[in-house]
Amino acid sequence: MAADVGGLQRFPKVVGNQSLVRELCLSARKLHADEAYQLGFVSRVCVDKETMMAEALELASQIASKSPVATHGIKRLLNYSRDHTVDDSLEYAIAWNLSMLQGDDMKAAAIALLQKQTPVFPSLPSKAKL
Repeated sequence: MAADVGGLQRFPKVVGNQSLVRELCLSARKLHADEAYQLGFVSRVCVDKETMMAEALELASQIASKSPVATHGIKRLLNYSRDHTVDDSLEYAIAWNLSMLQGDDMKAAAIALLQKQTPVFPSLPSKAKL
């Protein structure tokens, strides 16, 4: 059975190399960490599990300190851009950013910057509240 949740459609765009895509998909061979790093599939390789967990938690902490609205928007825009043209993605980003300006996160960030403080952002509402 072939993958049917978008992996075969997205993977070639991420890899950018039809030969490697076909090799990995058709052989189902394991892609080891050093090769994954060389190919740009992962941003770093750690020496052991403890180091990996420490670095992952540090990165998660950095991301969590940012505006949830901005973080969500960045994820949406990156995913959209992966599957659309640059022009379409720019149009989408303009519409997205205009709607995000309606919230309080930009104001909180600007005030914190002026006051040389770390901004505090409210959590995103749960889907049940939307």
